Amino acid sequence: MSATWFDHAIATVAPRMAARRVMARQAFETLTRGYDGAARGRRTEGWRAPGSSADTEIGVAGALLRDRMRDLVRNNPHAAKAVAVLVNNIIGAGIMPRAASGDDKLDRKVDALFERWTADCDADGQLDFYGLQTLICREMVEAGEVLVRRRLRRANDGLPVPLQLQVLEADFLDATKSGALGAGRLVQGIEFDPVGKRRAYWLHAEHPGDAYGALQNGLQSRPVLATEIAHVYEKQRTQARGVPWGAPVIRSLRDLDDYEVAELEIVEQRAPGM
Repeated sequence: MSATWFDHAIATVAPRMAARRVMARQAFETLTRGYDGAARGRRTEGWRAPGSSADTEIGVAGALLRDRMRDLVRNNPHAAKAVAVLVNNIIGAGIMPRAASGDDKLDRKVDALFERWTADCDADGQLDFYGLQTLICREMVEAGEVLVRRRLRRANDGLPVPLQLQVLEADFLDATKSGALGAGRLVQGIEFDPVGKRRAYWLHAEHPGDAYGALQNGLQSRPVLATEIAHVYEKQRTQARGVPWGAPVIRSLRDLDDYEVAELEIVEQRAPGM
């Protein structure tokens, strides 16, 4: 690349600085030519590629991506099928753990107790352990993330093991909780200690999208120890929260839906007797 008029102007008073500017620009152009994705030109005009952090991007778009993906799964057959196939391929019959202590008698006892627990492990009382796996995976794919809360029960509750699992949608996380918190920090409802370890999750008492819950002060949140929560999501960068797996194709699926509706309307208009 030749020197610009500004380089010539600088050269009149600081020739060494002007030479360094030209050499640096030439080195940069050589590097960017090695990556087609870094090229500038007509084909890349209007391409926005901000250098913001993953947490910043998810903080701005996460809730809307989640809502739009859910709407597509409800109403778009392609999205619904994609989620169903992914979940089926990932989970299948479910993860079936087996005791391996080396003591056959103990292993049989543990396996029998675990089998009894699987039937009563759902805090909502609807699914068994393998059904919960399917639900958790579906939430991870469709909404991008899901919370599984450990619920300890009383010994007189009549459960084989005084422990149940409660599956909570990502909406329960209070995303308004962000910023400094003493020596730690809050990131979209997740509390971190000074060294970056998860310390607590700020959860709403009720789903914020539930009318009854909102009337019962369900929009208030309180911290729950991180040791009581399993936060399930695919970590693609160093982000604190997940995004729907279908995020890259949300617009395309929506456009395809609109196109198919338009095609049907044209066919109906051309049909005899219409």
